[in-house]
Amino acid sequence: MFRNLFKSRVEEDIKVRTYYSKYIFNSHFILFLSIAAGVLLYTLLGLRDDLRGNIYVDLVAAILMSVSIMPVYRSLLKEADVIFLTPVEKDLGNYFKSSRVYSFILGIPIPLVVSVIAFVLLIINHNMMNSLLIILTFYLMVIGVFALKVLAVNSDVSPTIVVYVFIVLNTITLFLQMQNMMFALLGIVFYLVAYIILKNKTRSTIDWLTQIEHEKQEQNRFDTIISMFANVPKREKSFKRRNYFDVLMKKQNIKHYNQDHMYDYLFHRSFLRDFDLPMIMIRLFILCSIFIIWMGNIYISIIFILFVLYIMILQLQGLYTAQAYLLWPKIWPVSRDKIRNSYIRYSRKLILVISILFMIVFICIHPIEFYVSLIFPVWALLINKVFSKNVYKKEEALSD
Repeated sequence: MFRNLFKSRVEEDIKVRTYYSKYIFNSHFILFLSIAAGVLLYTLLGLRDDLRGNIYVDLVAAILMSVSIMPVYRSLLKEADVIFLTPVEKDLGNYFKSSRVYSFILGIPIPLVVSVIAFVLLIINHNMMNSLLIILTFYLMVIGVFALKVLAVNSDVSPTIVVYVFIVLNTITLFLQMQNMMFALLGIVFYLVAYIILKNKTRSTIDWLTQIEHEKQEQNRFDTIISMFANVPKREKSFKRRNYFDVLMKKQNIKHYNQDHMYDYLFHRSFLRDFDLPMIMIRLFILCSIFIIWMGNIYISIIFILFVLYIMILQLQGLYTAQAYLLWPKIWPVSRDKIRNSYIRYSRKLILVISILFMIVFICIHPIEFYVSLIFPVWALLINKVFSKNVYKKEEALSD
């Protein structure tokens, strides 16, 4: 019975992931990732002799591996389970065992990809055998952090704190191991102590409320990641006022607050008041800027800026679908063409501002090739135009 229960739920979850994967890993995105990976690998191999002996390469590899260990634990429990499954709690051993296996498989792809990148970095300063031993230690850490997180979910200890603490400890352990292989023993001590502590704090019975709440958090985390690439209808949209953005809330001119320009203001307000969209944009800009400054390679700079602009423009589609179908069109009915025109005007302004910021960063890094930065606004406007048409086509297909 319970085997079939988990089977039905995991099939449903896989179906959802498969559905969104079609939109994320489309041919354009796969082509871009392939080119980006090739350029990155070519650049690292080309810089191998220049970077040899640089201790910061080891530090970057250690941080990269540690940050990638963000295990997923999906119990796939639902709120009603606290009523219907509590009486048969003792018979759910296979259910939770299957959920742990499925969760571990979900969290494996990113560490596998990162291990390849880390290996390329490691062979710059280490021989083949030592590099493989470090990667083996990394894989053991992936298993260890996952096991500790599962224990923490059913204890008074926050799983998030456990993961973040071990990001720091793993970074220290891996970096020290790169200097002397014997420091791998230090990592074993960390994990043994943490396991004993968490094992003693783990409840003997299932904490249903905690398990269900954790499942909600993991589902929201998944929806947040997917929303960066595609619209997630079931995701609860919330808004937040940030006082430091108030300076950007320009008072609307009365003569412009009509059916032709009303949505310009509403799109702008929705963007600044969105719970996560503006912060996602800011984080993407900062992370991309830090990465291209650190790499210093013109080809990597171009590819990653184009990639981040691609992701940002994908995010903006949510503004149209969220605002265009809210209560405003019912209170003040306007034609869809006017809403679309407002979105086009606002999205163009926003992506031009973002493109200019990237141009400034690029020119500061590569002043001689400043003219190359002109490709950023052209790319952004072109991608925005293509994505906007796709949104309108979907809207027309759903219209009566």
